[in-house]
Amino acid sequence: MKRMLRSVYNNLNPNWTTIFIVEHDEGQAWTPLKIALYDSQSFAGKSSKINRQNFSDSMAIPNNPLQTPSLYKSTDPMMGQVNVEVGGILGMEGQESKLELDEGGCIYVHITESMDTQSACPTRDLSTGEFHCHIRGLDLENIEKGILGLGAIDPYFELSRKYTDHQHGITRWICVYRSEHVPNIINPYWNPFRIDLEKLCHGNISKELKIAVWDHESGRDRWVGECEVNVEWLQKSVTKGGNASREDAISLLNEGQEEIGLLCVLKADIISV
Repeated sequence: MKRMLRSVYNNLNPNWTTIFIVEHDEGQAWTPLKIALYDSQSFAGKSSKINRQNFSDSMAIPNNPLQTPSLYKSTDPMMGQVNVEVGGILGMEGQESKLELDEGGCIYVHITESMDTQSACPTRDLSTGEFHCHIRGLDLENIEKGILGLGAIDPYFELSRKYTDHQHGITRWICVYRSEHVPNIINPYWNPFRIDLEKLCHGNISKELKIAVWDHESGRDRWVGECEVNVEWLQKSVTKGGNASREDAISLLNEGQEEIGLLCVLKADIISV
């Protein structure tokens, strides 16, 4: 079975967010995968017309034709490929491996077990279905303005799931969704999105998640602030006073734990599929 990631435009260090579920029997000796990278030529020469964040491989509601995987063409040049064995990575520290591509460069592959069985979380009922969510930013700190007070940030957010390898003392955040960026605004209204609960939180709606807001730049994007949440908290924080209400909004914090903006949750529903 062949699966394709969405293109990340004009980037030699892409961070994809697509999560694949692969059938793996621990009793089997070998579950091979092949990962091949291609350089998409679909938008060559059209940089002036492209919003780069529209090419994130997030699980956005598919109403934007620029986010479909059909952009791949058989004539796109291959940048390299690598063979992966699922069981081998599952047994590594942190369940992540750095793999060298045969044409140069490398990729990092993270593989973890599905937690969709009651035995994996015996004290809590696990949820199934899709999480449908819509959030907006309010009063974000404008780290973009110049000496004359002109200009504003171009904010987008990343939603990440916490991964912990207790045996080896490893903790990291795995990005599972990345929004589009909204140019020149401190009160962004991002598109709604949906994501499978297994991919978001292994069906555990109390599992730690993080929302980080970034300022999109032509070079390196700048971190604005973040907050730790979970699905339950997002559901309880849905606004009751409209899309500009600050009453139930979630605080975004900077490195000094100071509030630098708010996230207003407009929708946070679990939908059976």
